[in-house]
Amino acid sequence: MERRTPAFASSIRWQSANVVSQVLLQLFFIMVLARLISKADFGVMAIALVVVGFVEIFAQIGIGPSLVQRKDLQPRHVRAATQFSVGLGVSFFALMYGLAPQIGIWFNSDALVEVLRWVALSFILSGIALVPRSLLVRNMDFKRLFAAAMIAMVVGNLGIGLGLAYAGHGIWAYVAALLSQNAILGLCFWWMRPQGTEGLWGKKWHLNDLREMLAYGGRSTVFNWFNYVATKADTVLVGEFAQANPANGGGWTATGLYDRSAHLMSLPITILGKLGDSVLFSGMSALQTELHALQRVVSRGIALISWLVIPGSLALAWFATEVAVLLLGADYADAGPIVRILFIGVAFRSLIKLADAVVRATDQLIPAIAIKVAYLSGLILTIYGTLRSGGGLEGVAWAVTACTILQFLVFYAWLGSSLQWKGASAFRATAAGWMGALLAAPGYLAIDLLMPDWALNGVDRLFLIIKVLLVASWTAGAWTAVALRSPSIIDGGDLELRAKWTAYLPKWLGKHVGK
Repeated sequence: MERRTPAFASSIRWQSANVVSQVLLQLFFIMVLARLISKADFGVMAIALVVVGFVEIFAQIGIGPSLVQRKDLQPRHVRAATQFSVGLGVSFFALMYGLAPQIGIWFNSDALVEVLRWVALSFILSGIALVPRSLLVRNMDFKRLFAAAMIAMVVGNLGIGLGLAYAGHGIWAYVAALLSQNAILGLCFWWMRPQGTEGLWGKKWHLNDLREMLAYGGRSTVFNWFNYVATKADTVLVGEFAQANPANGGGWTATGLYDRSAHLMSLPITILGKLGDSVLFSGMSALQTELHALQRVVSRGIALISWLVIPGSLALAWFATEVAVLLLGADYADAGPIVRILFIGVAFRSLIKLADAVVRATDQLIPAIAIKVAYLSGLILTIYGTLRSGGGLEGVAWAVTACTILQFLVFYAWLGSSLQWKGASAFRATAAGWMGALLAAPGYLAIDLLMPDWALNGVDRLFLIIKVLLVASWTAGAWTAVALRSPSIIDGGDLELRAKWTAYLPKWLGKHVGK
């Protein structure tokens, strides 16, 4: 199957629109849902999603990434992947259905059992959608991916999910939203019939066709599993401790509070992570044997992500309580300190996501797995010790942030060596982000002094919205100032592209763009 030269500019535009729209719609869904169902419901659902997420990685055995990464993909590979992924989905649904009571006993919750059994249907739905979605990503057809995602989110989350929540169905509204969204996505992907899905059903396939993909897929699965566990270990440990020690652990309510705090922290990471898992992974897979081209793409990616997330991370951490209350409601004001600590690590997690895309595209998964194992081990030990010593949810947040920063330092030291960069080039590529943070900090301090904390002064919601909008505007100003000084962050030094984006600026401002 012929592979086209990656069209990064067009792909990034469509996938950026896709991811940002998804995050905004998901954010709206959670904002409304947080006011319709309880923290305890969020706690139960958080653990159910984590458990299913753990298993789902093995339910796909890296078939999707293998379809995207493989240079010489043939119709026989696609046919084998399609039938195998659907069979795996059915098998893992049956496995989760049978194991649900044991998982319920572990977390001391009967409610978790039924939720798990219903959510496990997502294994079948994901297995059906896996191949057409992977082929759309491989072909960098992000325009159609965008259309499918919007249809699924509007109908599944906003229509079915919020409708049921408003009718008083509690946690089952959340379950229905998840399943209906996944089902609609699968239908859309197959209806689009991406290149490579012709004549897949009814034809036999051989084990050798599958074996050729499972070698890379197996390594990718192990990497993805450790990566996923590393991002969810804190929620699982908090949930287990809270249920085992309801008197001082807080039960499902504490789990729901921490999970919503972690969810807010994950939103910007989700945007960049999905871009990395699709556009960058697919594009860099096509460039995996061209070292100099790969160096340029990675360097530009680090600079662009740093420019966006480092000032943004500072803003979110500085005004964490305001963000938590605005998005989740006044009942979540006590999440402010937890969110603030977690937001400190947003920039580092986002940059780690880019490194993940590099190692997957170039099949350097073994050393990356070793780094993930070390990080996960340190994280579990630190969180476990924090909970046992009475450090509470804020202590857990500090443990996560500290381990994240350490993982970033190790990962980028290794990434520089892997890409044969000289010295600390991987770290120097983040300079634009730190420059933006320095420009933004005085403005944040002024806003904080002139507009005191809403919670301490009882100010109304309008005041809170105005404060958040001022912070957002100042952050945008810092981004603009850095971009004008170093426009290559946006256009990579392409003067033709620079002429296009500067044409949208006022003439007096365009004159100040660096050459």
